[in-house]
Amino acid sequence: MTDAPSGRRRINVTFSPPTPNGDFHLGHLAGPVLASDVCARSQKILGNDVAFGTSTDDNQTYVVTTAERIGTDPESLIRHAYDSISRTLGLAAVDVDLFERPDGEYTAFVRDFFTRLWENGAFDRREVDLPYDAATGTYKAEAFVTGRCPTCLAHARAGVCEACGLYNLPGALLPTGGTGGDLPRRSVPIWVLDLERYRSMLTDWYEDSDIRLRPDLARVVEQTLAGPLPYIPITYPLTWGIPVDWDGAGQIGQTINAWPEIYVGHVYWLRQTRGGRRESVDELVQFIGIDNGFYNAFVYVALSLLAARHGLPVEPTRTRTLTNQYYLLEGRKFSTSKGDVRWAGEYLDSVGRDRTRFVLSLTSPELQQSEFSEPVAAATITTRFDTPLSKIRGALAETATGRRVDTDPSAWWATALNASRQRFEDAYRLESFSIRKAAEALALHLEVLALRCENLDADDPADVSGALQFLWSLRTLAWPLTPDLCRHITAAFGATAETAPPLLADLHGRPPGAFAGLTDSLP
Repeated sequence: MTDAPSGRRRINVTFSPPTPNGDFHLGHLAGPVLASDVCARSQKILGNDVAFGTSTDDNQTYVVTTAERIGTDPESLIRHAYDSISRTLGLAAVDVDLFERPDGEYTAFVRDFFTRLWENGAFDRREVDLPYDAATGTYKAEAFVTGRCPTCLAHARAGVCEACGLYNLPGALLPTGGTGGDLPRRSVPIWVLDLERYRSMLTDWYEDSDIRLRPDLARVVEQTLAGPLPYIPITYPLTWGIPVDWDGAGQIGQTINAWPEIYVGHVYWLRQTRGGRRESVDELVQFIGIDNGFYNAFVYVALSLLAARHGLPVEPTRTRTLTNQYYLLEGRKFSTSKGDVRWAGEYLDSVGRDRTRFVLSLTSPELQQSEFSEPVAAATITTRFDTPLSKIRGALAETATGRRVDTDPSAWWATALNASRQRFEDAYRLESFSIRKAAEALALHLEVLALRCENLDADDPADVSGALQFLWSLRTLAWPLTPDLCRHITAAFGATAETAPPLLADLHGRPPGAFAGLTDSLP
């Protein structure tokens, strides 16, 4: 284990592994996917050592139900989804260091992790009632069971209610004629994580933590702690997933519940991202939709604390979980399984990378639900991104082509740059991280530059230098948000595109060459 250079923090960033039952839609991109990329990039310009990785969530039962619905087999569906998601990540410039599929080594790591906790008595064997299909001789759980949430009455699948974010057992859903919900229940032994057994461990962890939760996750924690904590299935009597033989020969086969598996996946894939080494990091930042909030707030915390308690080779990590609410499409939640989607890849192809990143960041459902409207998005891109860029391009072409930043900017420009830097830094700081704030900071930076350039005094070197320096600063400030714009600005000053990200510490450094003008094309 090596130490990072003085002042340079090790930061791991991840987002919830996508279920490979389709491509990303705009709800995925506007939520955890884009936010995690902007976060990883922003930590890099701050000079930190960042690892950014995740995988597909192949063992989710949604894979099986989707494959059945569209008439294919699960493996074919996973391969196609993985290829589609990988392409979309590239189109969106989501600069993930590692995006893989679970393999044999991963499966062995997960099985060993849970088995060692089981051997140490962390789990309890319990009889539970699960929907049972006598015609096929199979138990139903998770995506195989639908009904109404017993807490908020929204339509839900077993496991977690997407509407309120709270946990429910398969047998607790109110039957409404949905898949598996009306089947008779049959008692079956499974292994569970009894959270009430670990209440003091969990409450101590929250009392000792100095990380502020976003309001929606704080509500999930408060509501859950207000009553008896539930027990969470660690295994199910299903055939899809990673099998374990804890009950011995002749017993009903069990597979690991894919939801708790996600935590171990984060441990494994982030370790792989750092070269397979077991290293301590200063902070793990994970981005999730609120529907994953309960598992992150309770199950993953419990698993990490139990791993440390029982000596598993897992480093306890300061963890910051940033949730988002739902992105709506004409009033409905984006849903791959229900067909309520606008595919991210198609939108990126039609609108362009930076424009997509800008408008989705500006309207991201970070703290509350927000709605995607194609006409509104197009108008927003035009008025707050394309038009000011066009004005800047035209004004600087007339007054600043061939000019250099050869003197200190005027006091007006120095004040404006310091103010803009403060806005971006506030958006990028982990304690107040917000891609909405970052996009708003970019829009205001462009707006100010466009307005000021209309009356730029070509005979005043301090005014011209200030405008060019203000433009050049976006090469760094906007790099986490709109990387293509930053490449255009780099080229406009004759600078060589570097493989390493620009650093905020170098923000006030002058551009190396004369301004040659901005091109009129962005991907």
